[in-house]
Amino acid sequence: MPRILTVCLTLRFLVVASAVLTVSIGSVLASPKGARWGADYFPNHPVVTQDGKTLRFYDDLIKDKMVVINFIYTNCPDICSLSTARLALVQERLGERVGRDVFMYSISLDPERDTPETLKAYSRAFKAGPGWLFLTGKPEEIAQIRHKLGDRSRKLSEHRNDVMLGNDATGDWSRGSTMDNLNRLTRQILELDPNWLRQRHKLVAKRVRKGSFRFGNQPGEALFLKTCASCHSFGKGDRVGPDLSGVTARRDHDWLVRFLIAPDRMRGQKDPIALQLYAKYEGVFMPNLGLGENDAEDLIAYMEARTKALDAQTNSTEAQRHPRGSHQHEHGVDHQHANGD
Repeated sequence: MPRILTVCLTLRFLVVASAVLTVSIGSVLASPKGARWGADYFPNHPVVTQDGKTLRFYDDLIKDKMVVINFIYTNCPDICSLSTARLALVQERLGERVGRDVFMYSISLDPERDTPETLKAYSRAFKAGPGWLFLTGKPEEIAQIRHKLGDRSRKLSEHRNDVMLGNDATGDWSRGSTMDNLNRLTRQILELDPNWLRQRHKLVAKRVRKGSFRFGNQPGEALFLKTCASCHSFGKGDRVGPDLSGVTARRDHDWLVRFLIAPDRMRGQKDPIALQLYAKYEGVFMPNLGLGENDAEDLIAYMEARTKALDAQTNSTEAQRHPRGSHQHEHGVDHQHANGD
């Protein structure tokens, strides 16, 4: 693309983005305090944190705060652990804002089973920091809270997997999804803050200069980034689950396929490795993601490629540290040749 056309398109994008941003700022600033959702809407029931502390839901957790709220239960065999792991990545992106500007609440849908002690272990598994509370309480009162927040499912298996985002000070509330692009979800949270929006023009320009993220061509990469990367890393140590560097060499190929397709079934069949993983990572389920055999094969191919790339990088680093043909070695070879050896 010619340079002049590129510059023109970039400037046009900035103008449009600025216009959209101005409308967005005006919308937030114009929202009356307590509009629709406020002290008259939310129950002020007592809830208990993972540390056993009792708080009032509205007065202590919602009033004048920016909040991110989702619903989980620790015995969930499906999506709760993946959703929570992705929320943990949002926590990383928000950094020091969590507990200062933004507060995160994960409310149990199974409060009778999810005691503070159970929620404490669950929060540790996902490395929840200050400002991220896991909450339980009386079943009938938790039911009223989640009803007000839009989760009205009759069965645990039917509960919503989205998150509620709100700023009580401005009266602005919206829904987000942990299964969405996490940069987009993080931005959606930050956009609740009028002060952050005022600085957005500079951020837009910076993002244009950096360019956008693009997936590579490796089979399974997009699927891995969407469903696995929140819990697993390569060469960076364990996260919610084990580091996957070398996993294709450590585990039998057929076992990996079966586990990726139906980890819940393998736990039910008392597969020793599946049970060992469940015990090691504090009872966090790897959910059944509904993968087919082709999906599993693509993921395995990607994990193998990532491992090889990591090994090559390690070998390259070692080669730079200990280069072949040092001066002493070269001198010795030259000396031998000089003597006719």
